[in-house]
Amino acid sequence: MIYKGIFLAYVIIQNIYFLIIQPEKYKLWISVFNIFIGAIMTIMAVFYYFDAYKPKVGPVGNGPNPDLILTNFLGMIFTGGCFIIIGLIGVHIKRKLKHKK
Repeated sequence: MIYKGIFLAYVIIQNIYFLIIQPEKYKLWISVFNIFIGAIMTIMAVFYYFDAYKPKVGPVGNGPNPDLILTNFLGMIFTGGCFIIIGLIGVHIKRKLKHKK
């Protein structure tokens, strides 16, 4: 789980770095892809939250862990929101550069 978080943080930081340093080389499809990935992650977070509290059959004491569920939910929402914001900023910058030329 920690490696997935490190990888996602790396991807977010790399996107921000390229967007700030080389906005003319930043492709529009990357921004659209970031928005798409952010929307998918947000939808997956909502499905995860509802699935985690769905009644399951099993021994007593193996119920849901509310702290872990909330932490995972908020982490997925935050990551999805970061991707959406980066994508929207990228689209805005590409439009500005297009109209500037």
